[in-house]
Amino acid sequence: MKNHRRHIKSRFLNENIDLEDYKEQLRSIRLAVAIRNVLDLRNISVAEFAAIMGKDRSTINKWLSGTYCFSLSTLYEITEGLGIL
Repeated sequence: MKNHRRHIKSRFLNENIDLEDYKEQLRSIRLAVAIRNVLDLRNISVAEFAAIMGKDRSTINKWLSGTYCFSLSTLYEITEGLGIL
């Protein structure tokens, strides 16, 4: 996760994006890491998670990349799929 933060800080300084965009990128990375951690703790592969969610693997990989901007409904679907809510 530290590598992602350095990369985004570097992008923030080089591309001159605003602070809200920077915060949104950090939130996306944190959410992706949290989802990955739950999958790892439960020994769920990306393919298994895709099947649980009814999505293809490419969608799950986008979610786990740290670059996907999660909507509230997508987050709710994920928490339901993982049995968190």
